[in-house]
Amino acid sequence: MQKNSGKLILIVDDSKDNQDLLKLVLVSKGYSVHCASNGQEALVMLFELSILPDLILLDAKMPVMDGYEFRAQQKKLARIKDIPVVVMTGDSDTNMGRDMDEPSGVLIKPLQMKSIIEVISSHL
Repeated sequence: MQKNSGKLILIVDDSKDNQDLLKLVLVSKGYSVHCASNGQEALVMLFELSILPDLILLDAKMPVMDGYEFRAQQKKLARIKDIPVVVMTGDSDTNMGRDMDEPSGVLIKPLQMKSIIEVISSHL
């Protein structure tokens, strides 16, 4: 059994390719993974799950509900407000931390697998 066994990560990204790649890497490191294609889908999933994720990897820009709106909704909902979030973005926005309500971390795309694992490990 790997040391990350039991740790659940929710990937919220509109790119199926990004979801598949992240899931492949994270599962190989012993994490359990759920995926959602936008913030709205993620919110529904978070209320249906009996076990909440230990961490959310959140894309900033998505259709239907983007990462900014997801974070605003997350902070209002007691059940999920304390789940740490690492934002993934292609923007080099220096205000990302403030604009995303102080996420646990920010990863700049294109994603580097070593950086992803380091950031996740530091927050779990």
